[in-house]
Amino acid sequence: MKTVVSLLILLTVFSISTFAQDFPHIVLEGHEDIVTSVAFSPDGQILASGSWDETIRLWSANTGELIETLKGHEGGVNSVVFSPDGQILASGSWDETIRSWNANTGELIETLTQFRSDVNSVAFSPDGQILASGSNDRNIHLWNAKPFYPNPDPVLWNLETGEQVEENTEQLLKTLEIGGVYGINSVAFSPDGNILAGASFGDIFLWDVNTGELLNTLEALFEDGEVFEVDSVAFSPDGTILAGAGFGDIFLWDVNTGELLNISREHYVDSVAFSPDGTILAGAGGLDSGVIDLWDMNTGKLMQTFKGHKDTVNSVVFSPDGSLLAGGSSDATVRLWEISATHVRITPYPVEAPTIGKQLTVNISITEGQNIGGYQAAVEFDPTALRYVESANGDYLPPGAFFVPPVIGEKQRWDPSGATIREQYVSYPTVTIGATALAGTANGHGTLATITFEVLDVKESLLLLSDVILTDSDGEPLPYLSFGGVVIPSQIVPEDVNSDGVINILDLVKVAARFGQAAEGTEDVNRDGVVNIVDLVKVAGAIGGGAAAPSLHPQTLAMFTASDVKQWLTQAQSLNLTDATSQRGILFFQHLLAVLTPKETALLANYPNPFNPETWIPYQLAKSADVTLRIYAVDGTVVRTLALGHQLMGIYQGKSRAAYWDGRNEVGESVASGVYFYTLTAGDFTTTRKMLIRK
Repeated sequence: MKTVVSLLILLTVFSISTFAQDFPHIVLEGHEDIVTSVAFSPDGQILASGSWDETIRLWSANTGELIETLKGHEGGVNSVVFSPDGQILASGSWDETIRSWNANTGELIETLTQFRSDVNSVAFSPDGQILASGSNDRNIHLWNAKPFYPNPDPVLWNLETGEQVEENTEQLLKTLEIGGVYGINSVAFSPDGNILAGASFGDIFLWDVNTGELLNTLEALFEDGEVFEVDSVAFSPDGTILAGAGFGDIFLWDVNTGELLNISREHYVDSVAFSPDGTILAGAGGLDSGVIDLWDMNTGKLMQTFKGHKDTVNSVVFSPDGSLLAGGSSDATVRLWEISATHVRITPYPVEAPTIGKQLTVNISITEGQNIGGYQAAVEFDPTALRYVESANGDYLPPGAFFVPPVIGEKQRWDPSGATIREQYVSYPTVTIGATALAGTANGHGTLATITFEVLDVKESLLLLSDVILTDSDGEPLPYLSFGGVVIPSQIVPEDVNSDGVINILDLVKVAARFGQAAEGTEDVNRDGVVNIVDLVKVAGAIGGGAAAPSLHPQTLAMFTASDVKQWLTQAQSLNLTDATSQRGILFFQHLLAVLTPKETALLANYPNPFNPETWIPYQLAKSADVTLRIYAVDGTVVRTLALGHQLMGIYQGKSRAAYWDGRNEVGESVASGVYFYTLTAGDFTTTRKMLIRK
């Protein structure tokens, strides 16, 4: 009966467009007003929450039990943060103060009152030596953090000079003035502690922490010029990406270049946080809906939505080990989600695409699965890059699992590269697959399914997982996280025309065979729509850069003529190409021409020999001439005359160029077995060789 139920569920879900997971979570209640900020201690054992009820509460991250309530602020708390060693907790408030607390005892240690407006955000540097604060006084302040610690060492450091300060008079190290009329909503240090980001209305400022120099200003503007108010900023764990959120959108910037990488929009977003491994970006907000979105950093697409809060989520944070996610909300609660260890993803990552017309197979893999009795997954792909071919059940479920026939459909996705930077929805084809175990379940790691595509264009594209469902032995849905994949061009370079991993004379042969033709295949090396001298030069230049010399591959050389190569060389030289690759290509043509230009005219041995009934007779010409081949019997009688006409200088060796005799006489009769002689006449050159017919 359980098997029947599981199968019915699996067949039914193919008509469902989405599946709303409910991850296990607990509700932490006690605050009497909006929760504005949440932070985990470095060991992940304590969760701190700040609220407009003027308190900070410390909770057990394992049980959700309230440990301590910290009172002292005379206004709402806007921001809380633990020091990197976990000894202290700093808080900023609309009472225009920063306070430091002993994280172990809850004792108030220090109060800073040098502000003229609300303190919106506080952040410790990674080494714990500096505390940064952003406030509505339109400044960022850098504070010496030593006095915030219990029993501080009186020796302080001047950030600008690097010298020790013996008295506690230099607690304010530096003030970074941004000007303008808007305050600082959020501050964050880069993982190496060298850069400080400060977010304001319409701008994010990046400062050099050591010198106080303004490194860059990232404009938070939409394409139509609308200003984007940044309420929260976060660096990726590797420090290369900066995320900013506010007023409904997430912006991603390249920290080194300042380039805007992406804009993501699904729900209203006020706060962002990266997972410790950098693979997930959490965006919290949702206005009245109170949701937290998880974004796949590999693909930039929405992977999961957590629901539970009854009002806007103002702050979101991952635990240090990534196993928990906390959100603080305007509904006066803190919610703590357990992130599932079960991951469903496209592998390998990234997927390397072979050349056009060939196939690639990807896996839908699962890790840390528990009691898995069935699955469903839809894979979205770019139809301009890939064509779906087939799919199959993997080896994860027990033997005999029922594999549901794939369903081809389409899905609407928001594409930020569309006509406007705001919103444009594009239809992508999908293939939905699924299977259910008829008996037993599976655990651990494995492959749920495989999907094979044909490559239509070698370019970067996305493979997105959606509508994933995992069921247990009773057909009940199980929690998971799903990650998409990226298809990238193969590492095979364009000059490797036959995609064998080596650039040699064989690639030149393939290009030469399509010379002068329109082409969309690999022979069109520079992808300009036609196979021409530029493509030949590029391949020749790559060969001349270290591949096999043209004297090798004698059978392949027989496919070229000296006149063709001479013509290529003339065309290439007329282009006046000065780059190193082209110069190597021209030099390669010169060497190839030399190899294809015989120093003397010669008649070569026929092949095969002995033969029955046909043979090929190769020869080479040191200069152009009228060529005739005569076949003689042993008594000197002419058996056959092969008038080859006027032939250009070159080597006539391969079966497509050598003289051919089918073993017949002038009247078409097959000749008898025995010894025969063949004589080459080319201009004033004449020579004779012997051959044998054996029947």
